[in-house]
Amino acid sequence: MALANEDDMVKRGQMPGLLLLPVLLFWMLLPGAGMPPIQPALAAEDIDPAHAVQLQLVDGGRHGEARLAAVVLRLADGWKTYWRVPGDGGLPPRFDFSASDNVADVQVLLPAPRRFSDPLLGETIGYEKEVVFPILVRARDRSGPVRLQVKLDYGICGKVCVPMQATQGIVLPPVSASRVDDATREMVLRWLARTPLADDADVQVQGVRLLQQNDALLLEVRMNGKAATQVSDILVEGMELAVFGKPSQVSGTNEAVIFRIPVRGLAKAGDFAGKMLRLTLVLNGERAVERSVRLP
Repeated sequence: MALANEDDMVKRGQMPGLLLLPVLLFWMLLPGAGMPPIQPALAAEDIDPAHAVQLQLVDGGRHGEARLAAVVLRLADGWKTYWRVPGDGGLPPRFDFSASDNVADVQVLLPAPRRFSDPLLGETIGYEKEVVFPILVRARDRSGPVRLQVKLDYGICGKVCVPMQATQGIVLPPVSASRVDDATREMVLRWLARTPLADDADVQVQGVRLLQQNDALLLEVRMNGKAATQVSDILVEGMELAVFGKPSQVSGTNEAVIFRIPVRGLAKAGDFAGKMLRLTLVLNGERAVERSVRLP
């Protein structure tokens, strides 16, 4: 059984942001526990962090031969949580399914995030108000129920930043006996459509290269296809000690759309040679597709 979806985790040794270590030390000094009801009428600075988030594990029905579940996070106004690479700082979500029963494989899917400008952390990547993380579950014995249990470590930020941990479980009946609430299923499917799972977008990455302008590094991404003009953000993974900023489109023709992405951090130009990068392309701010490409 896969204990967690490693593709959706930040790999050991990779820095999600140069500010992560001091932020984590800051979080360690703050309380974080429980998930009572949200109090949206209060300003962010007036809400106890323990009241700033609700978490629920739900049954989303079936998806082909797999079961579909989801972790639902609802955040009070002024609070946010993070994507798997949180930008300049923040705590990415980490899912642990090791206490589950009758599970052969679990795949967590992350919907398209957005960028935030944070006075404490800098530029961060994540979600506000609500996010649903769809989960594809494949059973060892498809004729029996799945007892899915998730332990989730994640971070939330308002006026303060707090590490959170929650454990929830749910029993998923066999695919043949699946019966779920229509509204819940529609919600999960809506968020599933924002993940890279259903990748039917006509956009191809033609190539990437590293540019050096004075003392600054830029990652140039060249792409084409009908959906290339819909790309509103590019999230880059695969480089240790590097943080990739917000891309700027520098050219757009029928042949190619070109973006340049500022690179910050401790990585030197020579460190990038031959590296395989995973690019998450956000289309119209709504859905994500993934492409892999190797630097020359």
